[in-house]
Amino acid sequence: MTASRRVLRDWGGRLGRGALGAALASVVAAWIDAGWARGAAGDAANGPGRFSAFLADAGLIAPVALVVGGAAVVASVVLDPHDPPSPRRFVAALRLRAVGRPADLAAFVPLVVMGAFAWTTASAQLARALLAADAPAALSGLAMASASLAAGLFVALLVLALVPPLRQALATASERRPVFVDPVVTGAVALVIASSLFAYGIRHGGVSGEGGLLGIYGVFKRPELDLRAAALLLVVFLGALLSPAALRRVPGPVALALALLSLGATVRAGSALVSAPSIAQALERGAPLGNPALKALRRATDRDHDGYSGWFGGGDCNDADANINPQAREIPDNGVDEDCSGTDLSSKALAALAPPPAAATATPAAKAAIPADLNVVLITIDTLRADLGCLGYPRKVSPNLDALAERATVFERAYSLASYTGKSVGPMLIGKYGSETHRNWGHFNTFTKQDTFVAERLQKAGVRTMSVQANRYFGRFGGLDRGFEVVDLSAAPWEIAWEADEDVSSAKLSDAALKLVAKADNTGKRFFLWVHYLDPHADYARHKDIESFGNNQRDLYDAEVAFTDKHVGRLLDAIKAAPWGDRTAIVVTSDHGEAFGEHKMWRHGYEIWEPLVHVPLIVHVPGAKPSRASVRRSAIDLVPTILDLMGVPGPSKADANDFLSGTTLLPDVLLPPGAKAAERDVLVDMPGGPYNDERRALYHGDLKLIISNGAHGELYDLAKDPGEEQDLADGPERQAIQPYYDATKARLREIKVTGERKQ
Repeated sequence: MTASRRVLRDWGGRLGRGALGAALASVVAAWIDAGWARGAAGDAANGPGRFSAFLADAGLIAPVALVVGGAAVVASVVLDPHDPPSPRRFVAALRLRAVGRPADLAAFVPLVVMGAFAWTTASAQLARALLAADAPAALSGLAMASASLAAGLFVALLVLALVPPLRQALATASERRPVFVDPVVTGAVALVIASSLFAYGIRHGGVSGEGGLLGIYGVFKRPELDLRAAALLLVVFLGALLSPAALRRVPGPVALALALLSLGATVRAGSALVSAPSIAQALERGAPLGNPALKALRRATDRDHDGYSGWFGGGDCNDADANINPQAREIPDNGVDEDCSGTDLSSKALAALAPPPAAATATPAAKAAIPADLNVVLITIDTLRADLGCLGYPRKVSPNLDALAERATVFERAYSLASYTGKSVGPMLIGKYGSETHRNWGHFNTFTKQDTFVAERLQKAGVRTMSVQANRYFGRFGGLDRGFEVVDLSAAPWEIAWEADEDVSSAKLSDAALKLVAKADNTGKRFFLWVHYLDPHADYARHKDIESFGNNQRDLYDAEVAFTDKHVGRLLDAIKAAPWGDRTAIVVTSDHGEAFGEHKMWRHGYEIWEPLVHVPLIVHVPGAKPSRASVRRSAIDLVPTILDLMGVPGPSKADANDFLSGTTLLPDVLLPPGAKAAERDVLVDMPGGPYNDERRALYHGDLKLIISNGAHGELYDLAKDPGEEQDLADGPERQAIQPYYDATKARLREIKVTGERKQ
């Protein structure tokens, strides 16, 4: 056999054994990955079985493992064409370097490991402190680089200074046990210590890095910094890298054949996930490695290229027709199930199950009690949960809003349109569901002139329109400035929208708003004022003038709510004292809520659990009696309400593109004593974007149906299960609510917007 053929044979053997090692490592990775997915599904008794989830996850990961395994082997061949790497060779090489000076290396290696950890920790803490300072971005960046360099120099000097005493201590200890001068052992001990400290920091630190010195590593709880998938891929990579040496006795062709057998699990998962949607849903939501693998396999098996696959639980009931998929528009009475709901929707069912918004009006007598020339002030507070004193929250975080609630109508079960700002505020001010708006494919959506904002309608009617903002997304960036004669951005930093999370702005916002309403030019005629407060949005700042509630994330959030309430109170007091105050309606609500560990989630976006979409809604109308409404209502109703309050007509029916999807709340506000408000279904509609999958929720009575990516459903009875832990999707309740969802979806006038999904 020639030398070249021998080399090719050896390389082929390494490839086969590397593939087998990757396949074996992927089994371990899948078991861990499936455990995370099952945990994300909620109640273990209600979620998918561990073994079933593992089998499906193993099938999803298998192709990825083979690709990673091949890359690992190629890398090892490039680095050393003759011998595959192995822990034994590495240990031997390290010990060889220690010959003649074992104590020196035994001291130096662990100090380098711990020094690197200390430098990383110090740099992160310095960066956190500098980012919290009120300084220009360029100056902050320069300061962080300088601080990190200085910290690195200090740690390096400290390591060099500690080597001699540690060397002496290890040499003395080695007289009894020689292992103390083995650099492999001391280095391994240091790695274990550093890893343990890192894990401790992640577990006990807050998502903003609070929680002491090691608490900075709590930022890895954030979804955007989730390193679990990378860690599992590293496990697979190392399995492939080290297996050629460990499996040297296994013939290469045999090893490759055994590795390829793992693809049988992929084929099985393709069909099994179709009949097990709960497993597919759990993997989508909670498997850090299985989720992207699942999406890739669905794209690869989407035969009609409509974005949905008939395999891997993709939900496509006819993968040969691009007009039939879970997101297709259902055409009533044509005998075709376009949206894969199971049946064709009839016109009769559509009218009965999802009637168009009722043209509800308050009685003339009730309307006579309120001023005919009302102004409207809309106050929206970013990331505000439905946890105010007037809604039963025990902490005193909202005395000013609670005082407003005492003279207003409080909607106890109100819902935002999505769980993050870019897909909530724009639709709320347009009066259409998010999927009905003309928008770009962006995390911070830009809305086109094809949609009309409420300020544009009011301005056309001669109303003075003003907007006061602390974030430049609400200016030209998103198109949310349209219709406003005045857009005051004096409280906004110059940086782009996503760099303002730590800016303190409530005081500046109220100052700007107070200046506007103090000018007769602005209040001399009817006006509409919108102020959006940002401070409850993470990251959280501490305020000396606000009582501390504690040091964890929820405590800091509550302090931010209290700080915002204080400055909202200044604006409310000014309105009440103004000569036009007794003819000014005030609406207070939020764009979305916030999660603090519910469903193992922090922050917002991605999902539409109750803590993320249940928000306050307080409507004060002069002349209306204070009341509380227990019926479910939605932010989709705000535009019709504002127009009704100001007596401005809505869109003309002649323009099919110009419509409102909600209905006025004024009849609820002016409800006669003893009368009961009408129940109606509520829809939360969050279209997909570059960083989020599509989510929808339909509330019908106490039932909440969540639909993910148009294909997978979860169902909760909020009366019995407010924590959304017991999924009823496989029970009779699903059959009861599904027709209502199908009809609601069919009535939506969706605008399809697609783009690249980013991880």
